[in-house]
Formats: sequence, structure tokens, C-alpha cells
Amino acid sequence: MIRNQSPSRKGNVTVVVAVCMVGIMSIVALSLDAGMMLDKHRQIQAAADSASLAGAIDLYSHWYSNPVSGLDNTSGTARAAALNAAKANGFENGVNTCVVTVNIPPTSGDHVGQSGHVEVIISYTQKRFFSRLFGNEDVSIGSRAVARGKVSSIKQAILVLDPYNKSAFNAGGNGAVSVTGSPIQVNSTDPAGMIDNGGGTAGSITDTSGFYLGGTPGWTTTGGATISGPITSNAPPIPDPLADLPAPDPNTLTLQSSKKSQFSGANTVTLNPGVYVGGISVTGKGNVVMNPGIYYMQGGGFSVTGQGNITGNGVMIYNNPSSNSDNVNIAGSGVMNFSPPTSGPYKGVLLFQNRNSTAEMDVSGGSGSAMSGVFYAAAAPLKITGSGGASVGSQYISYDLTLQGNGNFSVDWNPNTTPGVRQIYLVE
Repeated sequence: MIRNQSPSRKGNVTVVVAVCMVGIMSIVALSLDAGMMLDKHRQIQAAADSASLAGAIDLYSHWYSNPVSGLDNTSGTARAAALNAAKANGFENGVNTCVVTVNIPPTSGDHVGQSGHVEVIISYTQKRFFSRLFGNEDVSIGSRAVARGKVSSIKQAILVLDPYNKSAFNAGGNGAVSVTGSPIQVNSTDPAGMIDNGGGTAGSITDTSGFYLGGTPGWTTTGGATISGPITSNAPPIPDPLADLPAPDPNTLTLQSSKKSQFSGANTVTLNPGVYVGGISVTGKGNVVMNPGIYYMQGGGFSVTGQGNITGNGVMIYNNPSSNSDNVNIAGSGVMNFSPPTSGPYKGVLLFQNRNSTAEMDVSGGSGSAMSGVFYAAAAPLKITGSGGASVGSQYISYDLTLQGNGNFSVDWNPNTTPGVRQIYLVE
């Protein structure tokens, strides 16, 4: 009987496997450690983002009270907020090789030295595990984030919020309306969302900064009226920029009158800020002086139809109607000089109507009158009548808008005297 004999094995495969295992284990070690480092980096980046936003929120909330707007206050609350947010996400400064650096303003990147920005840099030392095959030294991991927290001016001198209707912005009369320093935005997508129906050749709207219209083309003219300035059709809508501006709390204000306040005499009357239940009505020939502060109309509206003069510097008139007849009606034939607060949350706001009310706001300005500040009626129509070279407001934000008059008048937008909008978001 013949038996086949297998050739002897000399262990070649074992040697090859042993050699390959070194490389395989090295790759496994690097993969495991690299995965853990990548996961840690993502955690650090999330913590840096959160910390910078926390600091930015604090900068915004103290914008008007900080000694220098956009910089941390003497108590360091913005820096503390950033450090606390980093700690809440597992990265406490000085603990477990973690270093959290907060710079206000940033000292690196695209926003170096810019107020209203918070830079957070987190560095962390990660220990090696499987990759100790290649060395014992720890690996440094870090991330950086910059967030903006500031109040920024609203760029539109006129903003009409109505999203659909024809003639959402209607200009009429024989006068000329001039807007300086800022564009006009009409959100309406109707092909005739803006109409200029001035009489003869005098009726015109001029804005060298341009018109942004939601419709295509979004505008039309009648009666020889003209629209002067670059026009952009099919422009994206702009939401209410003052949607986050809180209404004043009447409980924090002094009650000045528990019934409608009516002034019809020829004397000089001085009013103080506070709550006026039933509103204010001025029909006399005398002078009315409004001391600086917030005037809260609890129903009844605010009406000026007299022949006298009225002055209010540093005032904000808030109208909280109980019906559509409780409107703002400034139509006196005397000289009317109004200016808004120059600081605080209502900086630049002269007329503020409950943003859910549809009561019309009607403002007229004649020769010698000067009214600055924002007229804000988010859900209501706003009607402006100007003549005799009057300055009637610095900015209009309303649902619909009608401009009319037989003389020339201007809307004088100024970024330093109009209110700001909240800006809180990551920029780096």
C-alpha cells in the first residue's frame, strides 16, 4: 500500500501573519484614537459655539446699560456667561487640562477689535490610549468660535409689511416726497404693490438709495407722477424688524389719569409720562409740553387737532387701542415738534402702536413742524400728510402706507437716531 506524504510545513504563514499583525494593530490603534479625538473635537466646538453665543446674548441684553455698548461691563457678566456655558458643556477652565479663553472683543480672525462680538477659544489635552505604540505624549485639541451680540440699525427708511395687496404703498397728491440715506422696501408681491398717483407732474417719490419691491414689476404710476431711484423687483420680503421690541409694561409706569385727558383751552399745559386711561385729546389753542418719557395710551388713542403748539422731546407714545377708533391722529394746525428717546430700548421710537392692532395711525406735518423718530404700526395702515417743507418722521414701519400732501416733505433716516434690531448669531 502506497501512502502520499504531504510536504513539511516550515511556518512561513505564521511569520507573515505575525509581521502583518503589527501593521494591522497599528492601524486599529490609530483609528480608535483618531475617532476619539474627532469626537472630542466636535464636543469642544459645540461648547465653544454655545459659550460664545451665551456671551453674545449677555452683550445684547446689556447693550444700553453697559458703559460702552458692545463691550463687557465692569462686572464681567458676558465673560462669566461664556465660561459658565463652556462649563455646562463639560469644559471648565483650569480643570482636567482644559483652558477656556474669552476675548471681548476678539483678538484674532475676521472680527478683531469689533465691539458686539465674543471670541471663545477652548484647548484640551487628550491622552493617548491605543496609539501609545507610537509615543507617550498627549495630544492637544482645540476649537474657536465667535458670536455677534449687538443692536444694529434698521436699514429701510420705509418698510411696508403687507405681503399681498395692491397699493400697499400708495403715494398721492401734488407734493414731492424725498427719502434720504436709506432704501424703501415694499413686501407686497402684487404687480402694483407700490402706486404713485400724484397729480400733474409734481407728485413724485425720490429715493437715491433705491426701491425694493416684492412684486413684478411691483409698481405703477398714474397722473404724470414719477418714481426716481433704482428699482429692484421681486425682492425677498423683510420680516418685522421690531418684532422683538417689548411693549412697555403699564404696571411699571405712573398712573397719570384714570379717565380721558382732554385739553381744549388756550393756556400752557405740561404733561408727564405715564399711563393715560382713555388716552389724550388736544383740541385747544394753547401750548402743550410733554416732558421726556413713555406715554402709555390705555384705550382712547392720542389725538392732536387743535390750533396750538405741542412739543415733546425725548418722548415715546405707545397706543394700546381697545377699538379701531382709539387711533393716533396728529393733525393739529399749529407747530408740532416731537423727538424720540435717545437711549434705552425705545431709542429712536416716537410712535409705537400695539403690534396686533389694526387702528389707523394718521400723522400730518405742516410748515414749521418737525417730527423725528420711527412711526411703528405693524398690523395697521399708516397715513402721512406733509406740506410746506416739513420733516415728518425718520422711519416708517407699518402694514400699509399712504403718503400724500401738496407740499414737499422729507423722511430723514439716520442710523444713529433710529432703533436697532437684535443680532445674536455665530459669525465664525
